[in-house]
Amino acid sequence: MDLELFVLTWGIYPRRILIYLAEKGLLKSPATEVTDSTPLEVQCQTFNLKITPVTVSATETSMELVAPGKPSGTVPILAIGNGTFVKQSIAILEYFEDICEHASLQASEDGRDDETYFRTMRGTTPEERARTRDILALADEASTFFGFACHKGSSLFSNLESQSPMASVMALEWCRRALEKIEMVYEDDHRFEVLPGTRNSGNRSNTADCVLFSLLQFSKELYGRDMIIGLPNLEGFYELFKERDSAKIPENWYPAHIESMAKVWLAE
Repeated sequence: MDLELFVLTWGIYPRRILIYLAEKGLLKSPATEVTDSTPLEVQCQTFNLKITPVTVSATETSMELVAPGKPSGTVPILAIGNGTFVKQSIAILEYFEDICEHASLQASEDGRDDETYFRTMRGTTPEERARTRDILALADEASTFFGFACHKGSSLFSNLESQSPMASVMALEWCRRALEKIEMVYEDDHRFEVLPGTRNSGNRSNTADCVLFSLLQFSKELYGRDMIIGLPNLEGFYELFKERDSAKIPENWYPAHIESMAKVWLAE
């Protein structure tokens, strides 16, 4: 099965998918593997995945994401054949979880039963899956509020739409409220601490972690908004997760002209 994933490598919603693919074992470090100019081919036993970066074509009054073969609309977009596209990031995550279930990362060369199988990132028990869905819903809600705040309060969008500093501040408050709910769930969460006698943490991430971290990194590094000040559980999660290969980004990773405008907020 051939799939194609269109992404803006540093965008909050595509970044969810790229971090997830690395945590799943299909990529190592998305920030260095998926560049702005060259598609990346990923293969496993179940499917072949082509990851195609898009570029931003911007004028003073419009912004468009372009790439060969990309349908209209924002990214991520997953093309699954027969003219079918999945255009919501959570749905894309769930699709990958479904097709990777009971599938191996790579078949053994001699037919022995020693394949490396994909681990589930939804949870292995009803309780674990419920916890994952709970955090996933809250992290997605927080991302929506933060995105609205950016559109209404960051100078990056000042020439693209009408803005309201008051609306931006309110959206940031609602984003924070959702994160405060997540804070309670991450209490006593030691999954990403370095294991005794090793230099690595355990491989116990889930889809919600990928969605949450994408928001926290995007808000802090691109827009200069640290949304988890005073939330020690999430601060700990962020500091540990950002050292994972899936989450690491090099210096000056965001486009300089976009970052410089994104960090200027009209309410300040």
